Amino acid sequence: MQLVVLAAGHGRRFGGLKQLASVGRDGEALMDFTAADAVAAGFEGVVLIVREEVQDELIAHIGRYWPPGLEVRPVIQGPIAGTTQAVASARDAVTGSFGVVNADDLYGQAAISLLSQEIAQLTDHTHSIVGYQLADTVLTDAPVTRGVCEISPAGELVRIAEQQVVRQDGGFSGKAIDAPAEEAMHALSGAEVVSMNLWGFDWSIFEDLDRALTDFDPATAAHQPGKPPELLLPMVVGDLVAAGLVRVRVAPTEGRCIGITHPDDLPLVRELVEKDRYGPHD
Repeated sequence: MQLVVLAAGHGRRFGGLKQLASVGRDGEALMDFTAADAVAAGFEGVVLIVREEVQDELIAHIGRYWPPGLEVRPVIQGPIAGTTQAVASARDAVTGSFGVVNADDLYGQAAISLLSQEIAQLTDHTHSIVGYQLADTVLTDAPVTRGVCEISPAGELVRIAEQQVVRQDGGFSGKAIDAPAEEAMHALSGAEVVSMNLWGFDWSIFEDLDRALTDFDPATAAHQPGKPPELLLPMVVGDLVAAGLVRVRVAPTEGRCIGITHPDDLPLVRELVEKDRYGPHD
């Protein structure tokens, strides 16, 4: 069983290579803990999606921090920006159903184990997502992007709405990422199930991703200021679900997802990692 780790991000809001930001006692990055959790959950190999200019730095880091028995295969991300291209780039390196994680998020041992269990049950054109409560994914008052999941009574994904979310006045507010700047934000409870790109995919997803990339035109695609047009994985999967081409089970987890978006996140992330990985009395 393989895990695709998305490590090709530019870290524009962070201002550097946040995939390697030191958060652990011995200089570990978030993805180092995820690698250890993956081995414990039964993953035997990693496909590491990277940019060519940072590949050597990432591989050198992995050599110092990752479990020695974990097979790692680096793959250069294709030309289109976004997580759809990132996952599609792994096609030739993946041999069966597989998991997907972000390099700059720490999902927790329970969530990675749950993902492994979900992958073992996948069938043709049936996929899975491990979802978190919104309140367990927003660390500071800085704005973040979250894919808010609508779930059917049967526990399957109906749609994902990408929203800009902020924490304010003891609650949360959000609006669609492509909404006009003047549009007011609406209240969110914090209990909404959101995607943090913790996916389990049957191999058939590659055919669907390739079609979506073929149809994507960066020249006409809407995009946020300061970022290139990108094709986001949650949007593509949502479209596939809406068209009845795939089914996606939603597996909620009660744990916290610890991620890095802004430089100001680091002190809190280090504090949370200390509690999560070493315990309060260690």
